[in-house]
Amino acid sequence: MTWGVGAHAAPVGADLVEGPLKGNHHFTFAVRLDRASPLAGDFPWLKLREPREGVFWYDMRYFPSEDQLLEQVQGRVPRVPRVGRAAVRGDVLTFAEFIEGVTLDRWPAAAERVPEQIQEQLEELFAALAAIDPGPLLAEGQSSCDCADGGAGGRDGTGFLRQLLHFAIAHIYLPNRPRVGGLFDELGVSHETLVGLPAQVPDLTPRGPRLLHGDLHRKNLVVDRAGALWTIDWELALIGDPVYDLATHLHLMGYRPDQERDMIRRWRRAVGPAASRGLDADLPRYRDFKRVQSVCTDVIRGAARLAEHPDGGRLRHVATVVYRALVAAQEVLGMEKVPPPVAVEAVFEAWMTAHKNRDS
Repeated sequence: MTWGVGAHAAPVGADLVEGPLKGNHHFTFAVRLDRASPLAGDFPWLKLREPREGVFWYDMRYFPSEDQLLEQVQGRVPRVPRVGRAAVRGDVLTFAEFIEGVTLDRWPAAAERVPEQIQEQLEELFAALAAIDPGPLLAEGQSSCDCADGGAGGRDGTGFLRQLLHFAIAHIYLPNRPRVGGLFDELGVSHETLVGLPAQVPDLTPRGPRLLHGDLHRKNLVVDRAGALWTIDWELALIGDPVYDLATHLHLMGYRPDQERDMIRRWRRAVGPAASRGLDADLPRYRDFKRVQSVCTDVIRGAARLAEHPDGGRLRHVATVVYRALVAAQEVLGMEKVPPPVAVEAVFEAWMTAHKNRDS
């Protein structure tokens, strides 16, 4: 059941609504309940979401309902939001607990280095995910890719990486290529190289599939007043190769080299020998995928943001993000050279001008 501010504020007895907090896929509202609410004892704050219209999903998904997954992992994964339901006007309102705290990207104690206490709790999280039997969860979802060749080969090892690449190319890059009007070509990204990547996946070590969060970065990690780490936003959770979760985490966190090595060591210890078998060979392959995925999504998302802000106020930021993605993916994409930042900015500026002329 979808609720806007006006719809959900009065029925649940809220005396304060914070939001909308804009995310990639939803507008989120934090609702503080008054003491008279029958829910206030268990849920002093609620999190309600409105889907953003016309939003494009850049990542493969498996579970259609984040709330259902959260219910499945309660008591099995430490510190995840609880889910509740209430009868409102003859319908059922489903909501999640809003975690009071500071996201890791805004926590002053993590400005320079991620504190050891946080790394310890991340290790605990990875251990809990590895311990969950994924079998019962498989019936809860369905891959967001229904192509006949969309990753045929399984949920671990070679088949899983092939599926990820297939989704990035067939469902992200190719449908958007006509809309972005030659941006990839102008930036020096070879169309032939991109479309050929899924067929070039090497043999990976077989590992049993596990539950993956799929999006473990600083904005999805909340530190409460007691210093406890909560994991939020499970929308991109998957059943698949556990090495992918580590690769995604490292790609998004940007640890310093020594902390990255420590986090890899902690992850290996947390998941055990079966789930970490072949890690040294396969982790770089998943990290290469994340670099390719970033190029695809950053170019397309950057163009979309410039279309929304034709005054050019976002131009420098978009160009910087794309330049960094190109540098990181240069080797895997076989690029002889990456255009300098000023050239990347010029490419996007020319595209923005052409886009405005088409719409005028």
